[in-house]
Parts: sequence; structure tokens; C-alpha cells
Amino acid sequence: MKLIQVFCLVIAMLFSNMASAETQAIDGYDVLADVGVVRPLSFVGMMVGTAVFVALLPGTALATIPAPHKAFELMADTLIINPAKYTFARPAGDFDYNE
Repeated sequence: MKLIQVFCLVIAMLFSNMASAETQAIDGYDVLADVGVVRPLSFVGMMVGTAVFVALLPGTALATIPAPHKAFELMADTLIINPAKYTFARPAGDFDYNE
């Protein structure tokens, strides 16, 4: 029980230290958290988005019939392209990436 309390305290201290950082400098912890946790999760999100995109293709085809005819483009950007850019094009440790 005491080990669980110590573990929770250490995790809380790590997150409180990251949250209180006011500078934009990227340190080793940001890169480690990015490469170890955020990028794999965003890759999984991109794969799930691709599966959802494929599953909703018939509905998207129907949504493309009326003008502006951009349903495929908007859906692909939202579900596939943006997560792919966040996973592969973003510099390591930069969580404020907006392209």
C-alpha cells in the first residue's frame, strides 16, 4: 500500500512540474513523453481514423452530392491527414504544433 502511495506521489510531482513550466524550451522530459507516449497514441488515432474513414465512405459519398462537394476532403483531413501530420511532421517534444 505504501508503494502505491509513493508511486502516485511521484507521478503527481512529475505532472505538476510539467504543468507549471512557463518557458517554451523543450527539455528531455518533453521529448521522452512525446516519443514514448504521445506519438504512439497519435499513430493509433490515425489508424482508427483511417478505419472510420473507410467505414463511412458510403455516407461520405452521399454527402458529396450537394455543393460544395468537399466531404471526402474534409473527412480525410480530419480523420487521417491531421493525425498523420501530428505524428510524423511535428518536431519531437513540440506539443503546440499547428500547421
